Amino acid sequence: MSKKNSPAKGINIRQTTIHLTVLGILTALCIVIAMFTIRPNDSIKISLTFIPVVIAAYIYGPAGAGTVAGLADIIGCIIKPHGMIYPPITLTEIAVGIVFGIFLYKRWSFLRVLFSAGITQLIISAFVTPLWLYFLYGMNYATLLLTRIPQILIMLAIELIVIPVMLKTMDRINVHKLISAGKPKGEKQARKKK
Repeated sequence: MSKKNSPAKGINIRQTTIHLTVLGILTALCIVIAMFTIRPNDSIKISLTFIPVVIAAYIYGPAGAGTVAGLADIIGCIIKPHGMIYPPITLTEIAVGIVFGIFLYKRWSFLRVLFSAGITQLIISAFVTPLWLYFLYGMNYATLLLTRIPQILIMLAIELIVIPVMLKTMDRINVHKLISAGKPKGEKQARKKK
């Protein structure tokens, strides 16, 4: 193989392929879960779409989680439109992924979960999302804030229960080692014997 055709130094194509595949699966999972969202009205939605985003946050950090959340929002609007693609809402979804990534990347504690869920629900979901809905639909901002209180409290409780259980399970199976494994152990041992 000539130098022109050889892969760049430092790039592990196998690792890159694994990372892109995992991010793609998490994005697809987010889209599928979004199809089972409970929407009692235009301003309230109860969903478990945070699960793939938190997994991406824990494994890949803010960039991975933001990518999963943003792509899932765009592709989800194309596949099953419940409204048009609205860039400020997509940016808000990306911001949620980034917040989870900042607090949960490679390490977590209940306090970190509390901060990340608190920021995403009590700030982003409570104040930022209603602002975009106000601009998009012309709904009364104060009414939007009041109608979202049940969603925020329910989602905050769900996240504070589900995220620690999920992250404990990921720690137990040592997901970081599983994802970042360069080559199978058997292949390395076979080379040593030669």
